[in-house]
Amino acid sequence: MCMSREELEQALLGDPFNTAIRLDYAALLLAASDAAAALQQYELSTRQQADAPALVGMARALLALDRRNDALSAYARARQQSGFVADPALDQLSQTARHGGAPALSLIAGTDKVVPLKPQAERTVRFEDVGGMAALKKSLRLHIIEPFLRPSLFARFKKDGGGGILLYGPPGCGKTMIARAIASECNASFLSVGISDVLNMWMGESERNLAQLFEKARAQKPCVLFFDELDALAFSRSKAQSEHSRTIVNEFLAQLDGFERNNRDVLFLGATNMPWDVDAAMKRPGRFSRQIFVPPPDLEARRHIIDIKLREVPTEGIDAEALAKATEQFSGADIDGLIDLAKESAIHDIIAGHPERPINAADFTFALDECQPSTIEWLKTARNLVRYAGSDASYRDVEKYLKQAKLL
Repeated sequence: MCMSREELEQALLGDPFNTAIRLDYAALLLAASDAAAALQQYELSTRQQADAPALVGMARALLALDRRNDALSAYARARQQSGFVADPALDQLSQTARHGGAPALSLIAGTDKVVPLKPQAERTVRFEDVGGMAALKKSLRLHIIEPFLRPSLFARFKKDGGGGILLYGPPGCGKTMIARAIASECNASFLSVGISDVLNMWMGESERNLAQLFEKARAQKPCVLFFDELDALAFSRSKAQSEHSRTIVNEFLAQLDGFERNNRDVLFLGATNMPWDVDAAMKRPGRFSRQIFVPPPDLEARRHIIDIKLREVPTEGIDAEALAKATEQFSGADIDGLIDLAKESAIHDIIAGHPERPINAADFTFALDECQPSTIEWLKTARNLVRYAGSDASYRDVEKYLKQAKLL
């Protein structure tokens, strides 16, 4: 016999841990087009018992709220539970995502009907958008991109697409942009994870958030799962003073290893300014086993950045080549700040009562006198690591760069 909403609410007051009643209540809310309230009930159910019906219900509620990626993640988790019963709308959504298309369907709450949604516009970043850095691009293409694009070739050598890559280097040098470009070149979906997406003050919630992000990536194969500021999420357990930090790293390692889950065609990318603070276990084979140094932009890259930043900006007598040569060791962010300072110099001059004019060489002379490359401190730290690392070859790329730049 079906219970009314009031009867279900009264039953829950008397027995709040009865999962069956809570699931019936959540289904009733979803049928009444109250997806937000239904989602809350499904989330409470999964905390009590994360079984297939609760996870499928959560996925349906998320889809009704147009949170399609979260819906895919919950549905992928449901597939791994006993008693799983397929949902037509969610199966259709999963099929769309697996074939490389952006999910273009939404669930009409309480039904199996789906309606088309407008595609979400997102600017695609490719390697041609990253100026210079030819050696870095070549390495990334060989070790990351080609295994995705030519799986049969690499399969003959018993190599699969996926795995883990750690991008490290000074801040502001384009690690995030390069990660997005890698995803585009691989024709893979891109999920970016920041600290706030994982860390939570409540016990166990950070680990749960992390597990859900991995499930989301597995549901959208091929996928690039990008962890920015990896050192904050995988801080060395030997240095950590908090037990919470250690349990997050343990969960991270378990998800990277996959256990019974299949991580094939999921590329794990990490970026950090402080690789020396990342837990050593994260760098072992099967995890972030390959570390790639992202140096400050070279001459060609700096000229490319300057050309882009000055495009459609009124200038006069600016020699981009000379400016690129004058900004050695500057990061992309440093060059951005330099150009902003030159703009302010010209604007200040106009505000002071002088005739309106474009940015000129004098403005950049002033800006260069005021700016210093932010990468120097990082490179000094790296230089000490290279000198005293002994037989550790982790920073061999940094050593080559320092020698070429005559900083070692």
